[in-house]
Amino acid sequence: MVKIKILQISLMLFVSTSLFAEKTEGIEFFHGNWEEAKTKAQKEDKLLFIDFYTQWCGPCLNMAKTVFVLPEVGEFYNSKFVCLKIDAETGEGKLLAKKYAVRSYPTYAFVNPVNEKIVHRSGGRKSSEEFINVGKAALQPQTTSEYILSQYNEGNRDQDFMISYVRYMSSIYKRDALRAGFDEIIKNGGKLTELVIWKLYNDCISGYDNPYLKEVSDNYNKFVELFGKEEVDKKLAKETQYCSEEIMVNLCDFEGKEFNIRLKKISDNIYFKKDYTQAIKSIDALLVDSTLNKQKVIDRLKFMVRLNKRYGTDYPDEWFYKCVEYLRYIAYNDTTRDDVRIHYDYALALEMMLERSAKTGVEVPENFKAAPELGKKEYSSRPTELKMKPKYRKR
Repeated sequence: MVKIKILQISLMLFVSTSLFAEKTEGIEFFHGNWEEAKTKAQKEDKLLFIDFYTQWCGPCLNMAKTVFVLPEVGEFYNSKFVCLKIDAETGEGKLLAKKYAVRSYPTYAFVNPVNEKIVHRSGGRKSSEEFINVGKAALQPQTTSEYILSQYNEGNRDQDFMISYVRYMSSIYKRDALRAGFDEIIKNGGKLTELVIWKLYNDCISGYDNPYLKEVSDNYNKFVELFGKEEVDKKLAKETQYCSEEIMVNLCDFEGKEFNIRLKKISDNIYFKKDYTQAIKSIDALLVDSTLNKQKVIDRLKFMVRLNKRYGTDYPDEWFYKCVEYLRYIAYNDTTRDDVRIHYDYALALEMMLERSAKTGVEVPENFKAAPELGKKEYSSRPTELKMKPKYRKR
């Protein structure tokens, strides 16, 4: 039965990747050389858009498979730019990557084809909306990276400009720079209670190791009055996911606080105390707690119960088999059916369980030979919200 489940998982992975393969609309990349691309861009009065990638870069492949192929992305980029995909480690790509100081992947470079200078630079994994916004920024002189960096270096600290600066630093994952920029905004008179500053904080400043989280907590009622309880609670819950219980108990009460405390205790029992018995009791309690959103439980739990094959033999039986059980629950019940990682983790766990059984001679536990006790009883690629087709009687 276990082998059958592995085959089911393989089929699900095939279906997921096949869905990506069916998408044919998207960015139309130019296949000529650099000189030909420049000539084409000049003739069409467009900027060059370059996706610098490598063949080993995971985020590069993810963007190519899930974002570049989207019709709305293609419609925008094809109309505004001459688009190139350049392998930064082969042929002409090595020279261009050096010319444009490409040091991380993917890097998105927007180049003036006349003088060959970069006007805007970005990078990393983006949603389709974020990626289109990157392109829009390249088309407006005062939102390009070259303008923003030059203005900052020249001492521009106007609040509107600094907001653009912080958002750009956030978009390229420069955590220290964006935090320093936000601190400057506050130092120069910006207030967290201003809507524009709150939105900037909400979107760009993460973590609990800053004075702003405490300010929100200490003035909770005021922030709720200004921005709404749901939005304030969501921000507090997000930024305190991984802080210690000692810090958490001194914060105001907000929706999600007790949940974060419960998850932090589980994490501590797994990683620091190695108290797997208590961790199991706590996780089991989460899974049967009807007051909790099970998808939120899954989203946090899936990182805690992964099994690493390299260290697989070090897991005690009690924790090992419970992790396989939890990974099965996640694979069966996660509402994001196209998240390949959860199915990979489950397949890996089943493979490790078979190897463990062959090595020790101990049979696979009986509970894996029957339908799960909790959640869905069958393993399916169908989204949760998709109802089954009704059966009609033959007349």
